[in-house]
Amino acid sequence: MSKILVNILSVPELVSSLVVMTILCVVFIVAGNKVKKADPTARPKGIVLGMEIIIKTLYDYIKNLMPQKFEKNYYPYFAMLFIYLVCSNLWGLTGFEAPTTNYSITLAMATITFCLIQLNSIKANGIFAFLKDKLIPPTNLLGMVSPLLSLSMRIFCNLLSGSFIMSLFYSATNMLSSKVIPFNFLGAAIAPVLHMYFDVFSGVIQALVFMTLSSILIAIENPD
Repeated sequence: MSKILVNILSVPELVSSLVVMTILCVVFIVAGNKVKKADPTARPKGIVLGMEIIIKTLYDYIKNLMPQKFEKNYYPYFAMLFIYLVCSNLWGLTGFEAPTTNYSITLAMATITFCLIQLNSIKANGIFAFLKDKLIPPTNLLGMVSPLLSLSMRIFCNLLSGSFIMSLFYSATNMLSSKVIPFNFLGAAIAPVLHMYFDVFSGVIQALVFMTLSSILIAIENPD
């Protein structure tokens, strides 16, 4: 157990993921208790209002993507997936490694979606028709696996490339700033604009794309 813990702690992205999940758990527990105690006849405010806005917005979005039979069953999964991805992508703003810059994390999330896609395909067509469709011809296996690679690599590469660009930017501005004073004033002045794009805008968009593609791929396997 100690060796496993040491291996986990040696990977900063995994530590960041554990921290993000812990924070989300605490927030959801506090929000859940607030919602339970809230007066349903009174106008919501504070954290209760915030939770209602998030829940309603995500539910309406997913409802437009998936058939009615899917929306309630899969809404908790996609809502939690989106919130975790957004928080993970934005975690890089704290100065720590964003969890989604580790491929094992994005691959794990894509694997869950991949399994749900195959399960819905089996439900719709039956196990024998599913195997026939995926194995004959054998090249169909590439199409079967492609969503797993596409989903996991898309968000991983986008976040990792943004992290690389910001690292190069800080190195360049630090070198230029050191010629004037021993402080990276150029980085401090310009970096917020770049962080707004690479961390905030790109992070939210990539989380939305991941959730959207996952919901569509699951729904099309069982359209009836």
